[in-house]
Formats: sequence, structure tokens, C-alpha cells
Amino acid sequence: MKTLKKAQGITLIGFIFVLAVLGFFLFAGMQIGPVYMDHMSVVKAMKAEAAESSGKTPAQIKNGLVNRLGISYIDHVKASDFKVVRGNGRELKLEYEVKQPFIYNLSFLMEFKEQIQLN
Repeated sequence: MKTLKKAQGITLIGFIFVLAVLGFFLFAGMQIGPVYMDHMSVVKAMKAEAAESSGKTPAQIKNGLVNRLGISYIDHVKASDFKVVRGNGRELKLEYEVKQPFIYNLSFLMEFKEQIQLN
């Protein structure tokens, strides 16, 4: 007498559901990823400007940052988002938000805050 083996594996409907969920998260990552990569470029520009900031006025530091960000084609950050603050030495602070459209009336709101010590 032959024994029947129980079927194993995923059904077509289950496979389509898994693909839909993976596609959703992949699409979300494609929308969010470039914003975070731009933010990494902003932080890199801030560190480079902080290294060359000795003897510069706050306006010169902001102009240098805007020029560096313009070269990288980053338009989420404006000069008004940067602040040079005195405390224990001088600090360069940045606070900005990016609203990235997602699907229909849904969007992602990402808030970024950075603080770097100036020379």
C-alpha cells in the first residue's frame, strides 16, 4: 500500500501576498533612502565646513555650507536652517524637515537635527 505524502510549499495566493508585502516595503525604501543619503551628504558638508571654520563669521560659514550643498544638488536644506550658536565654543546646529510623498495622500515626514562643534 502506498502512502500519500502531504503537499508542502507555498500556494500561489500566498506567494502573491508575500510579493505584495515585499513590494510595499521596497517602494517605501525607494522613497525614504534618497532622503537619508542626502542627509549624510549634509552632515559631511557640515563637518568639512566645521574643519575650515576658524576665523569665519556665521554668515561666511552659512554661505560656505550653501555652496557645498549646491554642488551636491541638495535642495531640502536652506541657509536659514543653519544656526551658529555660542556655548562652550561655537557650535553649528541644523534642524530641518523633509516631507516625502508616498502614495496618494500619504507622505513621510522626516525630521533631522545635527550639531557639530566648530573650530
